[in-house]
Amino acid sequence: MNWKKILGFLIVIAAVVFIGFSVFGPKEKAKVSTVSTTEVKEKTVVETLSTTGKLEPIETQDAYGQGVVSEVNVAVGDTVEKDATLVSYLDGTKLKANFAGTITALNVKKDEADLSAQTAKPSVSLADLSNLKVAISLSKSDASIVKKDQAVTLRTGNETFKGRVSAIDPVATTTTGATGSNTALGGTIVFDTPPAGLFAGFEIDADITTNTADNALTIPVEALLYDKENKPFVYTIKKDQAKKVMIETGIQSDNLVQINKGLTKGEKVILTPDDSIKNGTRVTAK
Repeated sequence: MNWKKILGFLIVIAAVVFIGFSVFGPKEKAKVSTVSTTEVKEKTVVETLSTTGKLEPIETQDAYGQGVVSEVNVAVGDTVEKDATLVSYLDGTKLKANFAGTITALNVKKDEADLSAQTAKPSVSLADLSNLKVAISLSKSDASIVKKDQAVTLRTGNETFKGRVSAIDPVATTTTGATGSNTALGGTIVFDTPPAGLFAGFEIDADITTNTADNALTIPVEALLYDKENKPFVYTIKKDQAKKVMIETGIQSDNLVQINKGLTKGEKVILTPDDSIKNGTRVTAK
């Protein structure tokens, strides 16, 4: 055998060894992603609508008079008792307080004609500032889920109060401003206990309980995902692999989602899966 044949023989052997190593040799291990998980649990889910309302007196009085004013017995900020005389006229008529409260506006002066009927400004306004309510405005979508007697948590600063929806207007109204028109449905929230230290005219945050599901199957919102068709799904773990599971959801709170279909109690779901997690991805739980 000459050297050319020997060289050719060695080249053939090298090629066979290379192909064999490529096919049968050790391979790089598939990457394993480390994930956080939690179990599907039975919990109570409370769905709320967060909005902002305005503090207003529950009881107000706008009194209108006519004729020449003979006596003005009050000033803005005065507190008066029920049936107290507020304004007197030369013809003997008087404007009296319908309830105990605080004078909030005064538009007449002694010895001058009362023009409240012409100007549409009340001669005197009275409000019970010790007993407040909250006026809210609901959008079309919000109006469909807010009902009378629903529980409400009211918050301002570090203070929290309990209340309920006491009334919903029968008809929406449209207001026009500098940025355009806005149509909303008005509603009223009352406090369970009259609050102290609050002032009419200020805003207050309101969380209205719109739905509650007791003993519901739940997952944290961090586990919930949506596909391109906006259908909800989660990733569970089966045989050390991520498994995509389509689900049917119910109501949702700030941190929990009710599961109506697709999962069972005790199953593990992946929390906050990133883009590297796909159906079939090898995973290990923390």
